[in-house]
Amino acid sequence: MSETSIRAMAAHDIDCVAALHGACFEESWSGDMIRRVLGTAGAFGLVARPADATPVAAFALGRIVVDECELLSLGVAPLQRRQGLGAALLDAAIARAATLRARRFFLEVGEFNSAARRLYESRGLRIVGRREDYYALTGGGAMDALTMRCEPVLPARRRAAPPAAESAPDARRAMSSRS
Repeated sequence: MSETSIRAMAAHDIDCVAALHGACFEESWSGDMIRRVLGTAGAFGLVARPADATPVAAFALGRIVVDECELLSLGVAPLQRRQGLGAALLDAAIARAATLRARRFFLEVGEFNSAARRLYESRGLRIVGRREDYYALTGGGAMDALTMRCEPVLPARRRAAPPAAESAPDARRAMSSRS
């Protein structure tokens, strides 16, 4: 992967992030919704782009409440996937949580999103619950979300590599995780 630039999301990034969210998820967030999220106490946004790309290619939105950090959404432009942008953003979000003294880091991910699950498991997150029918699917129906958590929150350089995890078969094409 080429050099990646990660920075705090700025006001001028929000419409681009909203468009990117729409390219990543069936249930997309508008610019107004992202502004509302970022306007809440403890919320943060990060954007990433490879050195050879001009527009924002990936984003992460999270919030810290007391001693917990919830990753609300993480998305990577379809043509930029599998280049390490999601991993770099996840590491940056976990580092931010650790810096702000969060003790737990959690997220929800679509149960059949094996690529995202492998990424999260590689960073020490483990499945701790299930939310039935959490994600609405285009054309009807819903998909369960798996709640994943790591505790304590440690920056990437201090996390031990987790054991290899089994991944669920891709029985159906799943959406990228909201996180």
